[in-house]
Order: sequence, then structure tokens, then C-alpha cells
Amino acid sequence: MLDQDYPINVFYGYVTDGIFQNRQEVEAHAVQPGAEPGDIRFRDLNNDGVINDDDRTVIGNPNPTWLFSMNNRFTYKGFELSIFLQGVAGNKIYNRTRSVMESMSAAYNQFATTADRWNGEGTSNSMPRAVWADPNGNNRISDRWVENGSYLRLKNITLAYNFPEKWLRRIGFEQARVLFSVENVATITGYKGLDPEVGIDGIDYSSFPPSRTFNVGLSFNF
Repeated sequence: MLDQDYPINVFYGYVTDGIFQNRQEVEAHAVQPGAEPGDIRFRDLNNDGVINDDDRTVIGNPNPTWLFSMNNRFTYKGFELSIFLQGVAGNKIYNRTRSVMESMSAAYNQFATTADRWNGEGTSNSMPRAVWADPNGNNRISDRWVENGSYLRLKNITLAYNFPEKWLRRIGFEQARVLFSVENVATITGYKGLDPEVGIDGIDYSSFPPSRTFNVGLSFNF
């Protein structure tokens, strides 16, 4: 149970502490039902010698500390260059996609990262063993699935050219403009999912990244 106030939608679960490498490590740890070598070790936060619901705690906050954007416009003679940047920082994402595709507890396809799973002492201290039905609860809600959600996205870049008036007067136009723009150009992030821009709850249910689109335009005023 939480003993203080926290922001809405914080993630609540277990804290991981590596992987049991052998039987001795399992027996030396707090009682963790179903644990075997190759399973994830969870921290006994209340020091009662048993891993249970009372060892859960806040493991992440989906609410960003910073939300920022910047729009720049540069002009030179008839040329215009506009750049729009947008992003967030200080938030966490619960990668629900990974919790399914790295579970290794049922007969369906998994991410390629599971090829580096534990298969003997010393082989891995981050990816647990593959085991049917997950008796240890390796895939329970824990900080295993919580990731940094900060990102910086180049949302739009537009290059335009306004034709000189002296050219336009010859053909009877008041204004003529041609432009080329790209939406969702690039994203800088350490998040492992497809797109760090998830819903307000901070949970990634296989959200698909926005499409990169290219636009060409030509406008005239008579």
C-alpha cells in the first residue's frame, strides 16, 4: 500500500534484482514461490523474508517533467525554411508489448531478444529462462518493463520559395509560392518500442509510429 501521495497513473509493481544463477542463490534469497535457477530475483522491500504483494512499490511515473516544442523560421531572399521540434522528458513508459513478446511462457512467436535468454549459469543476468506457464511470475508487473520515455522528434520541416514580384507582374500574378515539406522526419529516443509517444496512461499497447509523409505544394494568387 502506498504511504504517501503520488501523481495519477504511476506504475506500481515489483523491483527486479538480476537472475538466479544457481540453486544456492535461490535458497539464500527470501522465499520466492516457484523460483528456480534462471528466474528473475525480486527484491524483498519490507525485509519479511517472503516475496509477496507487500513488496510492491512505485516503479515509474508516466507524467513528463518537461513538455517542450520549438518552431524556427529562417528566411533568405525568397526562401523560407521552417523547422518544428517537439518532445517530452522525465517520464516512464510501461512497455506492454515487450511483456507479451518477451514472456517466453507460451507457444507463440517472441522477439529476437529472447535468443539471449538464460540457459545456464552465467549466460544472462537480464533475460530469464524460457519456461511454460511462468511459475515464478517473471512476467509480473515490475520495473523489467518500465523504460525511459523521453524523446525529441523533428515533427516537420518545410522549405518554400516565394517567387519575386518582378517575375509575377509579367504574368499577372500577385503571389506565387512553391513548397516541399516532410512530417515526422526523425525521432531521438532510447525507448525500445516502436514509438515513445504513447497514451496519457504511459502504457504502450503496440502503438504504431506516425507515418512519415511528404508534401509538395504550389499556390498562386491572381
